[in-house]
Amino acid sequence: MGLTSRRKHYIDNLRSFALLMLFPYHIFMIYNNWGENWYIHGKDLLFPSFFNMLAATWMMPLLFVLAGMSSRYSLETRRLGEYAKERVHKLLLPLIFGLLLVIPIQSYLAGLYFNDHANYLDYFTKVTDLSGYDGMFTPGQLWFILFLFVFSMISLPFMRWYKNKGKGTLGGKAPLIFIILMGLIPVIGNEILEIGGKSPTENLAYFLLGYFFLSNDDLLERLDKYRFLLLGLFVLGAGLTYYFNGFLYEFVSWVAVLTLLGMARHYLDFSGKITGYLSKSSFGVYIFHQSWIVITAFFILKITDAIIIQIPLIFISAIALTYLTHELCKRTAVTRWMFGLKK
Repeated sequence: MGLTSRRKHYIDNLRSFALLMLFPYHIFMIYNNWGENWYIHGKDLLFPSFFNMLAATWMMPLLFVLAGMSSRYSLETRRLGEYAKERVHKLLLPLIFGLLLVIPIQSYLAGLYFNDHANYLDYFTKVTDLSGYDGMFTPGQLWFILFLFVFSMISLPFMRWYKNKGKGTLGGKAPLIFIILMGLIPVIGNEILEIGGKSPTENLAYFLLGYFFLSNDDLLERLDKYRFLLLGLFVLGAGLTYYFNGFLYEFVSWVAVLTLLGMARHYLDFSGKITGYLSKSSFGVYIFHQSWIVITAFFILKITDAIIIQIPLIFISAIALTYLTHELCKRTAVTRWMFGLKK
């Protein structure tokens, strides 16, 4: 079969789910117990740290895979030039304006929280480890958009060659064990290059696997068929990574992606008003959410030491302010253009 033109709602819904999970993930980063200050840091807590350890295995790998799959489906109806122009409008411009207008407050508040003083201009003039935890420059959560834009551009020549050859997607008749072993590619990629705690080569591997491999309908049908077997492998692997990190952790990420694609294809292939809204708003939510988490946490942690009050207040405040910001920005042509938002 290969590709079909029918809208795959489960991809939109799975992307929305992954992006919504960033709210608990980044809020729980405030309470991590592995010694990372993050932008704001509260008490070290076990459950938020364990939750984030599991979530980190699949969230960003899944988003890169979905981006690769979406690129493949997009090029079914677009020319390469149109695709490149869209990438500039939807990724590069939001990246630039996000770095100028959205991210600096995170770095500034981090410097203020940990050092009791900060200079807003340090974000624009000083570079250290790219985390921003010291008040200096950081791409913040927009590192994903930066990587995705670069991946899209450097992949274009190969995409053109492949499309001109009339090639279909790969892996249509591959056995499940072969599909699982394809996870060795991002594992190897993780060992090649790392920048600021992120591996461009690992994430490029996920993007390309989504484009050339996981966009095959026959393959996706098998992931659906074996979804519970894959779920069992993920649970087993995730349990083992608690004791053995490194190579196994990276491989479990791939199994998690396969599991989620199989589950989503079976259970999430539907559309409605709520899912439609979540899909349209997901990009804006990604851009704005972390800054609001940092801002609300900065003040709430100073107001109360009670964890049972802190976490719900940050959740409610950050989610409300994020969606409010998205709604305001999408209603003006200039801000829609700046941040690549949909009406």
